[in-house]
Amino acid sequence: MEKKQVKYIMFDFDGTLVDSMTFLENNAVLLLIEYYNLSKEEATNRYRETTGLPFIQQMEIIAPKNKDLNSKTVEKFEKMKTDRIYEQKLFTDSLDVLKALKKRGYNLGISSGTIEEIISEYLHRIKLDLVDDVLGWKPGFEKGKDHFNYVIKKHKIKKSNIVFIGDSLHDAKRAKKNQINFIGKVGMFYQNDFEQIITDVKVIKTLSEIVEIFP
Repeated sequence: MEKKQVKYIMFDFDGTLVDSMTFLENNAVLLLIEYYNLSKEEATNRYRETTGLPFIQQMEIIAPKNKDLNSKTVEKFEKMKTDRIYEQKLFTDSLDVLKALKKRGYNLGISSGTIEEIISEYLHRIKLDLVDDVLGWKPGFEKGKDHFNYVIKKHKIKKSNIVFIGDSLHDAKRAKKNQINFIGKVGMFYQNDFEQIITDVKVIKTLSEIVEIFP
């Protein structure tokens, strides 16, 4: 990654900017135990293996032959999420990092598997207006190629001008597939996990490290 080429810094939402992954995982695990009779360990592992994808796609992987039950599970999960997502807090350094990067002239974006309206409402409630683009999930437009292409076209930049920061292995996979610079954030996964996807991946423990990487 040529740091001097980076003009646009894109962040995942849950688990990267917002400390919400424990909340989301707990909800998902409860539903997987209740509806699919999985053990807590198995439910946790299956959820984590598919994080970074919209929950509807996670369920298609976790239980591919249970379309009707999956629909019920997704509906329940999204309601549980909407009911309390606005209570989840930014990581303590998120706001300072966004302010510093914006001051230094970088364009900033959010790319998430969460529904776009939820992210926009969250940002509105905390009065955060530092982000140039809020890109969430909707049918036919999701994290990965769709979001990257949107940013490239809107801001008239190249793939090499973008860096995507995320906390899931699917974030890393989508960045690699689309030749987008990627930085992994430790949380649900660790450096060796990300290295299984991208051998020379840059990994951070806190967002504050981004300020040092992009002066």
